[in-house]
Amino acid sequence: MKLSLSSAARIGAAVATLAFPAAQAGWQGPEAQALFINEANPSGYNYAPSVITEGGTTDIWWCGQGKTDVIFHRTSSRQAGLSPAQVVFQPTPGSWNHQYVCDPSVIKGAFRNPTDGRTYAYAMYYSGSDNLPGHNNQTGLAFSNDKVTWIDYPEPVIAPLNPAVAQGTYGAGQPATVNLDGRSSLLVFTTDLTGPQGVAGFGDLYVRRTADAVHFDPPIRVPNRTADGATINPNSDFAYDPSSGDIYVITGLPGRDCRQVACKDTARNPDRETFQMGLFRMPLKALLSGTPATWSPAGYLNTDVTGFYLNHSPGFQRDPSGNLTPFLPSITVYFSGGDPYPGTWRIAVATETRAADRAPLKRAFGPGGHWVTTGYIAPGYTMEPALGALFLLPKPGTAALMSCAAGTDHFLSRDPHCEGRTPLGQTGYLYEAPHTGSHPIFRCLSGGRDHFASTDPHCEGQATEGLLGYALD
Repeated sequence: MKLSLSSAARIGAAVATLAFPAAQAGWQGPEAQALFINEANPSGYNYAPSVITEGGTTDIWWCGQGKTDVIFHRTSSRQAGLSPAQVVFQPTPGSWNHQYVCDPSVIKGAFRNPTDGRTYAYAMYYSGSDNLPGHNNQTGLAFSNDKVTWIDYPEPVIAPLNPAVAQGTYGAGQPATVNLDGRSSLLVFTTDLTGPQGVAGFGDLYVRRTADAVHFDPPIRVPNRTADGATINPNSDFAYDPSSGDIYVITGLPGRDCRQVACKDTARNPDRETFQMGLFRMPLKALLSGTPATWSPAGYLNTDVTGFYLNHSPGFQRDPSGNLTPFLPSITVYFSGGDPYPGTWRIAVATETRAADRAPLKRAFGPGGHWVTTGYIAPGYTMEPALGALFLLPKPGTAALMSCAAGTDHFLSRDPHCEGRTPLGQTGYLYEAPHTGSHPIFRCLSGGRDHFASTDPHCEGQATEGLLGYALD
């Protein structure tokens, strides 16, 4: 069951046939295009993907719309392309999960199912619920040898920390899984909104160890503070790099506050889902210590990069054990992109190449006037000379430069709320004061309605609105 934030380089050989032009120096794709349409239910929602790549094939499981939430699957390979989407797991009548199943996390290993005594190659953890509002979620488990036919374990394996509180709120779900030994020694991360609130340095994410996939050690609370001032939130995915000992998270960041900015769905506040996600890492030992620790930023994925109004419910491309190591230094993230209406939510993909710490600040002109960004520019725009470059991550002495929109007018702002217009996300970071190897960037206005940016303090004969900061030469 989906927990909304409003309520709470390479894609790999398997998808090498899908071409994604560079949207930003740090990212490739998706250029406002979904990876695929779910032909099994074209009008339904799609989100929360779990992705593993092995032997030249990428398997994708995700939560989608059946009669209620169900779990779909398809594969992708260079030779065969995309297989048809099909429902592979759904609620069990008369069981604890009879209303919803969602949020799959699939891992490979050697798992003995106590119910039938057989050993299986794959385990899938998922969220399940027994009521229509989607309260009292619990984390379930299913086993498979072919990644399509799943044998459900009859009882939930992770219950809410406070079952009484769970009756009126989300409960425990949204699992993410890492296999530490290639067999059945796992870490399972879950969201749980019933635990103690207001604990400094921690949020609503927990991790548990298991030696047999079924029985768990006591939960450890996951640190939620980041070095850039953000927080790690529910509905995140995790992956491990054993070569460095770092655990990675891709997490939703705050959505648009419709009291402060222009939103498409004014009936909800914040906007229905988040439009921005953060990529962070920390040593796994620090995470498992149970003491406050700080995540280091590694990238940002937002509307400015993707071209989608909403970007949410992410999942890493990982190897069968949940590792990023085979794909590094690139990191691929699958996510749901679309508009506020859930029927527009489609699975999309973007890859952070991490080849440089900066990106060119591009200027283009087209049907809506000028568009200045390091990220996505819609078709029909003609590129003009670049204005320098911006850092992709915050550095001392820098400030975030926001990409904003007011209808078809795209503009840059230092205001995180885009002066009451629609935030698309930070497009990069520029120096606040003169710095060696930098030059000033000015915000300009042409004809009273077309914002652009320029290195000319006189804005090329148009109106000068002020200094934005100092871009890299």
